[in-house]
Formats: sequence, C-alpha cells, structure tokens
Amino acid sequence: MCPHVKRSSRMVASPVGEQDPGARLRSLEAMLDAIADYGITKLDVNGDVVSWNRGAETLTGHRAEEVIGRPVSMLHTEEDRAAGRAEQELATARDAGRLELESWRVRKSGERFWASVLLVPIQSENGTLSGFAQVIRDISRSARTESTFRDLLESAPDAMVIVGSDGRIMLVNRQTEQLFGFERDELVGQEVEVLVPPRFRRHHPEHREGFFSDPRARPMGRGLELLGLRRDGSEFPVEISLSPLKTDQGVIVSAAIRDVTERREQELRLQHQRDEILELSTPVIQVWDKVLALPIIGTLDSLRASRLTENLLEKIAENQAEVIILDISGVPTIDTQVAQHLLKTVQAATLMGTVSILSGVRPETAQSMVHLGIDVGRLRSRNTLRDALQLALRLLADRAGEARAAGATVTDATGRHE
Repeated sequence: MCPHVKRSSRMVASPVGEQDPGARLRSLEAMLDAIADYGITKLDVNGDVVSWNRGAETLTGHRAEEVIGRPVSMLHTEEDRAAGRAEQELATARDAGRLELESWRVRKSGERFWASVLLVPIQSENGTLSGFAQVIRDISRSARTESTFRDLLESAPDAMVIVGSDGRIMLVNRQTEQLFGFERDELVGQEVEVLVPPRFRRHHPEHREGFFSDPRARPMGRGLELLGLRRDGSEFPVEISLSPLKTDQGVIVSAAIRDVTERREQELRLQHQRDEILELSTPVIQVWDKVLALPIIGTLDSLRASRLTENLLEKIAENQAEVIILDISGVPTIDTQVAQHLLKTVQAATLMGTVSILSGVRPETAQSMVHLGIDVGRLRSRNTLRDALQLALRLLADRAGEARAAGATVTDATGRHE
C-alpha cells in the first residue's frame, strides 16, 4: 500500500515536470493564441520577431509568416524608425528590467493607432539575455475618450477640479490655474484643501466624505458663503457645483468653481440702492420742535415697513420727538397687511414715549378699515396734515403744562420737607 501511495503522489505532484517540453511549449502557444485583445510577441535579442499570436494578427493585420524574422520596428511610424525609437525602447527595457509606454504603432494598412506597450526582457537559465516579450494593446478608443474629456475640461468656462475619493486633486483645467494662481503641476496630487482658507480646512474632509457617501450632483454649501484661497493667500467668494463621475477606479468628483466677486459686489450695490430708495420714499421730516412727520407714499410691504420703522425710531431718538404724524394720504389702498404695518410702527414709537397721529384718512379709507375690522385702538387721526399738525401742537402744549405742574409739585413738596 505504501509504495503505491508514494508512486501516486509523485505522479500527481509533478505532472508538469514530467511533461514533454515540446508539449508544454505548444500548450503555452495555444493559450497565448486564445488571447484576442492583446498582441503578444516574442523578440530575439536584436528585436526581430520570433513568435506572433493571433491577437497581434488581429491588432495589426499582419499574419505570422509576414512578420516572423523581421524587426519589430516595422510596427513603428516612419518618424520613430528614423529616430531609432525601437532600439531605444529595447535598450531601456534591458537596462531597467521593464518598460511601459504609450506610443503610436502602424497597422498593415498604414493606419496608425495609439498603443499601450509592455516590454520585458527574457533571461536564459544562465542569466544571459535571450530576447524580449512584448505585449501591445490598442487604446485608441480610451485615448480618444480621455482626449475628449480633457478637451471638454479645458473648454469649460469655470475652473474645473477633479478630485479622487482620497481627497487628492487628479486633474485641473487652465481656468483653475488662472483663478487660483497655481500651476497645474503644483496642484495635481495635493489635497483639495489647499484651495480652502485655513480656518475652514479642519471640517472640510468631513464634508468631502459626506459627499462620497451620497454622491449626487448638487451645489456645495447651499445657503453658505464659500471662499476660495489663491496662491498669494488672498480669498474670494465662490460658487461650487459638485458632480460625481463613475470610473474604473471608483467614484471621483468634478467640482465646477466660479468666482462670484463681481456678482456679490453688484448685489451689495443693488442693496445699497434699494436702501437709499426706501429711505427717500419714506422721509422723516421735522415740522416743529419735537414734532416729526412721516409722509407715506405708495404701497407698504414688509421690507419697506421695517425700514420705515427703523428710520422713524432713529429720528425720534435724534430729535427727542414727542409727537409723530403718519400721513397716509399717498397710500392708494389700506388692507389688513398695510394696517398691521402701521400699527406696529405706532407701537414701536409709543415704547419710546411718543404720541402718534394718523393723518390723510379719507372717507373711503375709513370705510375700508371699518369693513376689515381693523382696530386702531387709541390712535388719534385727522383728515388733513394741517389738522394733524394743529393737534400735535396742542398735545405739545398740554405736555408742557403737565410737565410744569409736575415740576411745581415736586418743588413744593421738597420745600415742605426742608
């Protein structure tokens, strides 16, 4: 039993070693012929073709009998043959132990194709060079796709930054160079935070990881003010749109970055102009000592009402006003919203110790307010601005008399105390 087991073990453990070398070679050649997407050839030490698989035939159009014994340089372009590129590639592969490159190759028809080439030296049993193995693959389609992608990237109006899942920059376009002041070689391979102001870098990786966990096209930092950092250290406002791209290496992100400095400045100018217009449309006028008038013209929305109240309270404090006149003769219609804005303004003025008078109340205005059920409370009102001013002067006189009487009482009480 034991000898039988040993014999069986030897047979199973080393069938390859006992196989005829010629059979092994034929088996290897059959396996290489089955590979159709790659041109696999063996070259001798001088670079002449020794073997040629079916993939090489499909790739180049040359049959094996047409190329065996001929130099591999026949696949190079005329310019490369004249420059001795084939010999240079073999020498580099021999010295470095391996050579990978992308270069033009030529088919039998004369058509050029962009090829990925791998050259590996083959050593004999005694360690001397016996030839080379060459693997060629047509990457024209992927090269065209990549070229198209790069052309689109370069033609984009915005700065485009392509970032891998590790947060490092893979590609940028020339607009990125112009916007941030970096050369692209300075950016590629760097973490994308190099373009982010230092005070925001701490939390930026968390936001980046959040995007990769849920990759979808969306604006970055919606509702937030985003800033970019130039090479010279200056900052500027930006808008960023993020888009995921699925590749063989996984998901990467394309960031379109736009400088919005001019837009922000324009928005600030427009806001300033709106504020000035609102201030001009709601002027607070001092018509008498401690009496202010606020003529309201046109419709009264929330923004204008807020600015109106703000200006009025500032003028009350500045002039130590005791009476204000709100003239609504220039308001076309009074609805619930307008009335509420007016009442809030009156309430704010009352808190500052000021009496309010509503003037310019036309009959139709009064009817509308009653119909809407608007309660003006103890707010005094007059038909005309003139009547309102006369009432304001009487209120001032009454207040002055009350103040004198109160002062006399205090003086009398102080004298009796002494």
